[in-house]
Amino acid sequence: MLIQVRSLIRKSTFQTLCVTLIIGSLILVGCQQKSVTDSPASDTSTQSSPNGQSASSAGESPATGDAPAGQPVPSRDENGNAVSIDDKGRVTNLPITVSPAKPMMTPAPDPFPARPTPSIVMKDGKIVQQWEAPAESKSVANPVGSSAAVIAAGKEFYSQRCVDCHGKDGKGNGWLSKGVFKPPTNLASRVVQDNTDGELFWKITNGRSPMPANRIRFTDEQRWQIVSYIRTFKP
Repeated sequence: MLIQVRSLIRKSTFQTLCVTLIIGSLILVGCQQKSVTDSPASDTSTQSSPNGQSASSAGESPATGDAPAGQPVPSRDENGNAVSIDDKGRVTNLPITVSPAKPMMTPAPDPFPARPTPSIVMKDGKIVQQWEAPAESKSVANPVGSSAAVIAAGKEFYSQRCVDCHGKDGKGNGWLSKGVFKPPTNLASRVVQDNTDGELFWKITNGRSPMPANRIRFTDEQRWQIVSYIRTFKP
């Protein structure tokens, strides 16, 4: 009788254990299924919309919303200023401050002694130029004249571009004159002043290394005004 009771107890314990394991497995499976079914609801804010952007962007304010392809997307910087960013992430309306150009600072007086004047070589009654302008430039007349206003304008433009090498008085002793491989010419010399206005205009326009061409920096009128100012230089 005692043996039968023990056998019954063992069988009952085993059955209870099996039932417990089954119930635990069912609970675990149910929890996993619940987490799977709940995840789509929590991800709805990040689902992609048909146009390839997240659904959450639909709730963005008009200031940062979508824009047609290739069009700038309006936004705001940290100071609240409106900016536009294109589809490549570039700012398209970056404010730019433009100030008037200022001539380079030039020491006064010129820091070096005047350059020696070029040697004078005569041929057929004329001074031979070390730098010859084309023959057709010799007869071109200066259309702006030599009034006080023209000379004042020429001095301003000369101070912007020429003074750093040629010096304030054109004697080739500007503050950059020691830094070029070929020293600037003394513009007050007889050799330079023997050029016609047309020849000087051609040389200013086209330049010759290390002197740059000035056809882009100055207009025709401004270059003629510089010619008129160079005529005021005295040896």
